[in-house]
Amino acid sequence: MGGRLYGQQALQEGFVPRLVGLHHKDGYLVPFAYPKGAPVVRIVGGRGSGKTALLGAVHDAYNGRVPLARVDLGAPGFGEPGIADGDDDVPNASRITHLLYLLAYKLGLEVRHFGRPMAFPRLSLGLLVVTAWRPLNSGENDVRPPDLRRAEADLRTLITAEDPDVRRRRESLGRWFDLVTDNLPLVLSAVPGLDTIAGIVLDAARAQLVKNEPDKGALAWWGSRLHRSQGYQGDSLQRLFQFVRGFRRLDDRRRTAEEHLVAALLDDIDANYGTLRRLNKKPRPLLLLDNAHTDVGRAFLDLLDAGHGGDATGKAPTRPVALATLLGRGHGYQPLGEVGGDAVPQARPLVLSVPDIEPAHIAEMLSLVDYPDHLPRVVARYSGGRAASARILADAAVRRVEDVGTIRGGELLDEAAPALLAKLLPDPVMRERLVLLSAAADAGTRRGLWTFSHPEDHSEEMVAVRVREADDYRTRSCLDGDRALDLLLRHRLAATVTHERWRDTQLRLRSLCDPRSDTYLHHTLALGRIEEVVSVLHHRFTVSPPGAWLTSLNLICAAPHPREGYEPPAGSPTLSCTACGSDAPGPHHDAVASLVPLLWRLSDPLTLAPREDELTTVRIALETLYGNKAAHAAYREASAAWPARLRAGAQAPDLPVQEGAAS
Repeated sequence: MGGRLYGQQALQEGFVPRLVGLHHKDGYLVPFAYPKGAPVVRIVGGRGSGKTALLGAVHDAYNGRVPLARVDLGAPGFGEPGIADGDDDVPNASRITHLLYLLAYKLGLEVRHFGRPMAFPRLSLGLLVVTAWRPLNSGENDVRPPDLRRAEADLRTLITAEDPDVRRRRESLGRWFDLVTDNLPLVLSAVPGLDTIAGIVLDAARAQLVKNEPDKGALAWWGSRLHRSQGYQGDSLQRLFQFVRGFRRLDDRRRTAEEHLVAALLDDIDANYGTLRRLNKKPRPLLLLDNAHTDVGRAFLDLLDAGHGGDATGKAPTRPVALATLLGRGHGYQPLGEVGGDAVPQARPLVLSVPDIEPAHIAEMLSLVDYPDHLPRVVARYSGGRAASARILADAAVRRVEDVGTIRGGELLDEAAPALLAKLLPDPVMRERLVLLSAAADAGTRRGLWTFSHPEDHSEEMVAVRVREADDYRTRSCLDGDRALDLLLRHRLAATVTHERWRDTQLRLRSLCDPRSDTYLHHTLALGRIEEVVSVLHHRFTVSPPGAWLTSLNLICAAPHPREGYEPPAGSPTLSCTACGSDAPGPHHDAVASLVPLLWRLSDPLTLAPREDELTTVRIALETLYGNKAAHAAYREASAAWPARLRAGAQAPDLPVQEGAAS
């Protein structure tokens, strides 16, 4: 089922109906936005952003109303039960041919009020010869039944004859075709489970091969198309069987052959829209392609783009409506919410981005219960704008409130974090690696942390490989630099280690840092050694430019928080403040001493909304550091900006520093 959409209704309810030509609920026709054929629509977003839900909603709206095929290009067997994954390295099949079999089968199913089911004779012929025909001296181990091999040998003799007997050739074709279909599980052994679907699709090819004259119908299409390509000679049937050799080369010629097959699919669709269907403005068929960022997905989209233009006569053919979702960062593309109304984007291909979920959507998700005021902010912070993540968090919160009457942020994350991380990082091995490595702040400390946690990996090379694999996996998932994921990983780490392990991890990380660095103080604060951080920052205040000091404070106070009940290590050093010397702490030291613990606590992602007295403390402390000195203007800017940003939900390290002040 499609599920509830958030911020995507403009596309689902407005744009898609104008692509298909049919209202998404009612039965009335809608004028086509692209009378001469719509572009392939690519929808880009991260995991959990709602791409699959959008395709589900479109599928539910049009299933049984127009010819429709929905496939998951990232799933085994393209998401079709009982079909295994194919292999691109076998001579007589590729992932593109498996996909085309499946699309032809689904689009060919009967649809009420549409008329005769769609047929795919051109595509069926091409798939048949690619799948079943074996060129002479192919070098393959032939395990087919003897009668099929004899039928093929007889047909080969007739095809290669200079003046073939048309009647005998037609009879030979029939025998060979019948034996192929009888042995489809063997012929399609590279893709277990595909034979049933292929058998249904190939039924449409028999009439073209056996009943018609050699140069009529689908055969004529192949003959004409291959005549325009180099290297094909003879009549239409001879060219068609020569076509197999190009497919079996496993190089660029295979991609050219796949281009011919996709063109056959598109021209078959066009041929199903005769004069009557065109006059009646019958809705167009739908291709819903999920996870098209995969290798096979990108290849198929490129082939669709190449074949979406007009035919050789220059007329505008009827093309399917293709919606494809791709994993990626949508920023920089047109938001899909902007294609509602009368908008008709002209870009080809058309790339749209999935919008972030809005606060109003989160409030709607939580509306079943009387929730605490701070809860929507926590949900927004940990969802990272992803609809699915917000849904998981909101559902967990609603269950908790219904069961016990209230909820704390930590309890919500304890319950929801495993499901959230599994959604964003499906690989359990890489997920656990990233949970561990989330405590480190840079590449050097990440490798040191891995060595500390996995002493069995002795070599530096092996350690570097383990860390790089995890980082590459996160990058491929389009989640590098994602703040919400960082928060989830760190929460999960704190929730799954003891207080002693937390302390040892932070001590290890700190030992890997330059004691003069912000990262060193970041891990010092994570250990709970607040006074040590205050003393160092007070000293820096006397020697550092204000912008640089505020930037450091931002990074340091973004240190992660241990679980409740943690106590700083016994015997933690009490350092005397070098800036204060033997004197009693002055106003600047007191200002730093009030800022550090307060900003650190307010930067806990589970914190409640700050109180007004806390915001006043931040403002006064920064004004104290400013001290009416023109050179300290950055502190004055921060004293005005930071309380407002904290009130709005911002946290370190995202508190603003005056532009150019850090230099």
